[in-house]
Amino acid sequence: MKSNNHNRNEIPRILKALDSRSRYLVATHVRPDGDAVGSMLAMTYLLRRLGKQADPVCQDPIPAAHEFLPGSGSIRHEVDAPESYDTAIMVDCGDYHRVGPALEAAIGRVPFLINIDHHINEEPFGDIFWVEPTASSTCEMLYDLAASIPLAPDADIATQLYTGVLTDTGSFRFSNTTERVLEVARNLVNCGAQPSFIAEQVYDSSSPERIQLLARVLATVQFHADAQLVTAELTQRMFEETGTHPSDTESFINHLRSVKTARLAILFREEKDGVINVSMRSKGSVDVASLARSYGGGGHYHAAAFRVKQTTLGEARARFTHEALSCLR
Repeated sequence: MKSNNHNRNEIPRILKALDSRSRYLVATHVRPDGDAVGSMLAMTYLLRRLGKQADPVCQDPIPAAHEFLPGSGSIRHEVDAPESYDTAIMVDCGDYHRVGPALEAAIGRVPFLINIDHHINEEPFGDIFWVEPTASSTCEMLYDLAASIPLAPDADIATQLYTGVLTDTGSFRFSNTTERVLEVARNLVNCGAQPSFIAEQVYDSSSPERIQLLARVLATVQFHADAQLVTAELTQRMFEETGTHPSDTESFINHLRSVKTARLAILFREEKDGVINVSMRSKGSVDVASLARSYGGGGHYHAAAFRVKQTTLGEARARFTHEALSCLR
């Protein structure tokens, strides 16, 4: 796939492509978060309002906290006939492989790819590649896309977009919360998004099993360098004991980041295939994106992740805790 410049000049090209194509597969990354689910569904609904055929696809189940979103019940987890689509749109995917192996293979059989994302990517992909690293979320970008059509979001699309903006800004607490983000949120509320209802669904709808899982994770917390670094781990056994799924772990790392003295928080999660997922959040001048990229991962300045193969959870935690400490010096 060929790449393009990383700026808003791609919007006219996207609009031209949307006008000339009719059958869309809309995909997002594995272990989807609020911005992933919100942008996937919002893009699907925008296309349908334009009279297009569009199907949302994600390899993994979405978090239970996002099942309230309009259209969540229509999300597919596999693609039976990728040749039936003329265009694939990937949203919130900083890396082509993040959609998962099966979905990646399916998208590879679709003739045209549009990539819309707000993560810095050193290996751009897509026939059209639109990335806005300064955007708070992919949902914020889709708000701009809708405005350029022009197409005012209805209540359903406003709810989907607001959810992505809300979760990727940490409820408007993170440094990516700008005056412009708050203006977008206000406009989405004017279009029908209900802040209190959305916040209740996202943050106050945990299952008893999820709380049990969180308790096990918090029991593994360790503090380093006078609690400037906070680490924890999540094993496959914890999932088995609580009957939970990786989708239940969304926002767990924010509990580590919430420690007042913490400058860096790391959650080490063991996957079924033995790979260790290293998720990082930081504050202030600690750049976790650079550390993640050095190990083949990526993300934002204050939120990034990478994966480690051929090692145990204990070994990965010991090694990268030591390396993380050097970032604090």
